[in-house]
Amino acid sequence: MASERDLILTLDAGTSGLKCNLFNARGEAVRTVRRAYGTEYPRHNWAEQDPNVILENVFSAIREALEQVGARRIACVGLSGHMNGCIPVDADGNALHPNIIHADARSEKQVRAIAKVIDPAEFYRLTGNRLDAHYTLPKMLWFKENLPDVYKRTRWWLNTKDYVYGHLTGRFGQTDYSDAALTIAMDINRKVWAEELIRSLGLSMEQMPKILVGHDMRGQTTRDVYRKTGLIAGTPVAIGGGDAACTARGAGVYEPGSSYTYIGSSAWVSQLMKRPVLDPQARIFNFLDMDGESCHICGTVQCGAAAFDWARANLLGCAEPKDMADISRIENMARQSRPGAEGVMFLPTLMGSRTPYWDANTRGILMGFTLYHDRKHIARAVYEGVAYALNSCKEIIAECASPMKSMMLTGGGARSGLWPDILAALFGLPVDVHQTPGETTSLGAAITAGVGIGMFRSYEDAASVVRTRSRHPVNPAWRDAYLRFYPIYAELYEKMRPVTDALAAQGI
Repeated sequence: MASERDLILTLDAGTSGLKCNLFNARGEAVRTVRRAYGTEYPRHNWAEQDPNVILENVFSAIREALEQVGARRIACVGLSGHMNGCIPVDADGNALHPNIIHADARSEKQVRAIAKVIDPAEFYRLTGNRLDAHYTLPKMLWFKENLPDVYKRTRWWLNTKDYVYGHLTGRFGQTDYSDAALTIAMDINRKVWAEELIRSLGLSMEQMPKILVGHDMRGQTTRDVYRKTGLIAGTPVAIGGGDAACTARGAGVYEPGSSYTYIGSSAWVSQLMKRPVLDPQARIFNFLDMDGESCHICGTVQCGAAAFDWARANLLGCAEPKDMADISRIENMARQSRPGAEGVMFLPTLMGSRTPYWDANTRGILMGFTLYHDRKHIARAVYEGVAYALNSCKEIIAECASPMKSMMLTGGGARSGLWPDILAALFGLPVDVHQTPGETTSLGAAITAGVGIGMFRSYEDAASVVRTRSRHPVNPAWRDAYLRFYPIYAELYEKMRPVTDALAAQGI
């Protein structure tokens, strides 16, 4: 008979769906429930999600997860969610508007206004992040200027997992250090809200949530949650962290200098350091770990697997997004093309660009094809385009922080056998694939809650539960090819920028 309180329930609210997992003390997911939900794109560069749809999926997923596992086995709950969002909520925790998520860049006008108040270079030194429309702070200002009634009714600005936390515990107005840092409204060196900046923009400090360590366990599930899910009232809930911070812990990253790559809807390369690292060109960004002490140095590709999904549906003849047979067919097709896709190149900037260009006007580019080329070359170019973009992130981080000696690959894209092969050749170092790449973020949320509840002595102790599935060595022939093709890819953005700027000027 299973013992009581031996499992951690996690909720990871990602961009494309929710994962509810039950983890044991060995870091094994003994039950997984998934829910899919959509993102609305009402205009170019706008991206919204209904937080209440996510909440409905949270409750139904918990109910299903507990159907075969007694609720008394749940020791605690850990949370994660996508970052850079902006949910205005009232004093009762009701969402007043859809979440303006990380992919949204509508607040370019507000970015320009902020730049008149504080020099962008000084802003970068203060927050560890560049001033950009994808982050929370300019979105808050957008609400004030465009939806003043919503702004006046807003009690707190929350991110996705903070909204879930509030509805599980009744404790609204709370966040953690990782999500707080990527609002770009935090003084990253003092680890507090940048009060002078916030007030200088005419925003209210009273609307900013309280910042907690991710393993804070003061929240407990309510009786209302018990009625909706069967989860016992009083179950401790950790505030958790943003998806990138949780993924780092789930990838076993705990020593300064250790690194990982994530391929999900968006993709990124991250390295853990003791303190923020500033790039003179502000191409990379910083956010605090959930412990409020160490710092993640990160470069992000706005469209990772999302770019692959777009190409799969629109160029490669596979309309069903969850058809793994079709995805395997595309990968096998891509392997039939040589490295470099015989000159076909793909720039995966389908929702603007973050690292290294930070340009909301950038468009996706597919070029270099002739009547000779076919779908296998396009498929290969799509895989390589995302990998090239990640290599740009890796090179900048290595230049500014420290050279990378190892790399863990995780996220849904790590289920591919081709992406780690390409990345190993581009990075010039072996790539280890996480044993459960699709659950790494959830595992990080479980580790965080486990530290809070005492199931693990520390984050370092918990890293022992992280395992790898495979190692992909550097293929010398592939590396030689990519050393020739990557510099050509790196020139695409600057060469095409006048064209994409001209399109943007037409309001397209």
